[in-house]
Formats: sequence, C-alpha cells, structure tokens
Amino acid sequence: MTSLIKGSLFLGATLVLALGAPEGHAGGKKHGYKYGHHSSKTPTYLMETLDETAQDPGAPGTMWAGTGIPATNFLLREYERGGIELAIKAHYRQGDDILPTYVDKDGTVHIEVPAGHQIQDPDHNVPVDHPNRARWNFTFSYNVALDSDNPDLDSYRGWLLIDTDPSHRTKFLPLRLSKLTDTPVGQKSGYGWKLGSTVAIPDDEGTSKVTQNSQNMAFYEDVIDADPYTPGQQSYAATDYGPGQFEVVLVLQGKHGKKASLHAVFDVVETE
Repeated sequence: MTSLIKGSLFLGATLVLALGAPEGHAGGKKHGYKYGHHSSKTPTYLMETLDETAQDPGAPGTMWAGTGIPATNFLLREYERGGIELAIKAHYRQGDDILPTYVDKDGTVHIEVPAGHQIQDPDHNVPVDHPNRARWNFTFSYNVALDSDNPDLDSYRGWLLIDTDPSHRTKFLPLRLSKLTDTPVGQKSGYGWKLGSTVAIPDDEGTSKVTQNSQNMAFYEDVIDADPYTPGQQSYAATDYGPGQFEVVLVLQGKHGKKASLHAVFDVVETE
C-alpha cells in the first residue's frame, strides 16, 4: 500500500520525511545492489533548494550544471556530520520541474514522469520538439562543500547507479565518480563517471567539491532492453520512450567508511 502525499507535496512548504526504515525497492521483484541500498535514518527532504555551495554564483538560483536549471524542487539529503548534500530531481527536458508524487511502503520516493519523446509544450515551458530524447531528465548534485574543511571529491568513493531495466526489476549501470584529465571545453568540475575504464558521462559541472549533471534515458539506449522477457535487446527508443520504471541511486562514501545515499524511482506514465 502506498502513502499518497500529493496534497502535502503541492502546498509549497518543505515536507520532511524521517525515513527510519531501510530504503527499499519499488516492485516485488527488485533486487539489492552492493553499492547502494542500505538502512539510513537521515531525513529526506522534498522540494528543497540546493545549498548555496551547489549553486552557480554567476547565475544565482541555478545549478552549475546546464543552462538555467533552477536549484529548487530537489529530493535532497543532508548529512550534517559529514558536510555532504546529495540531491536529485526530475524535469521536463528544457522545461519545468516535475514534483515528487508519492512515497511507497518502503519509504522510497516516486516521481511520475511523462512517457514519449520531447515535444514542444508551452504549458511546461518546453520550447521545441526533439524526437530523439525522452520528455524528461533527471538531474543530480553531489556536494561535499557544506563543511569547508572537507577534502575535494576525489578523496571520496562515489557511485551513480542508473537502472536500465524499464520493468519492475532492476539492472543497475554502476558508474563510478572519477577525476578526469580530458574534459569538454567549459566543463567546470573536472569530474565525470566511468563504467570500468570507459568514461560514460564526461561533462559534469561544478567545482572541486561539487559535481552535477542532467541526464536523459535516451543517452542509455545502447544498454536499455525495452522488453527483457524477449530474447535479444529491444530498443527503448522504438517504444517512443514508453511507460516503465527506472531507479537512480546516488552514493558517496568517505575514507572512514560512512556512506551517504539517496534513492529515487521514476515512474514513466502516459499523460493526456
């Protein structure tokens, strides 16, 4: 049974969920993954604003990542003792934020996002069509600058776990935070994400203590099997980025072994 909180979420006030139970999995057949899911009593905030250290001082109120992505409406956890902030949100690609929808019985936050490819959508401030991109992005922020004495991010072990199975099962792509020597022009943080020795995300933005990016499931077309029950790999793009469920887990671990994590489920649904 799910606990619907739409009324509370859309009141505009900050809602705090003290998640005393272990973070769980959406769907009955979800399985654990060694890097991510573990018990934590750290509160999870909904519709929260990123700490000032995670905002671009050249464009107040926005993230380092992207162009003008607001620093508001994040699903967020602050680990005060470690000086760490982890945050994630959904938004229409090139458009408005998408607010959380409900919390399941395991305490995991679900965000309903629209199926289909990007379309011009004045109601959600999406300026143009893009047939080769899903309508929604997830945007993340890893920040260790809440404590000015913290070392740079390369002193931590970071993981970005992206579910590539649109069914109720999970198949995580385990991306590891890495300091990069060859980054795109204009990329500020100097970090990216590797799968093994391969750079999977080369263009994070931020600082030496903050790394951020915005991702679209179309970027993972090569590894998503739209129908895992059928032999071979079935194209997700061929479904027009149809209904499904994807989980994303942010993990950051310091030298002393304490682990910070944030877990969200994105439910891709048909809209009118």
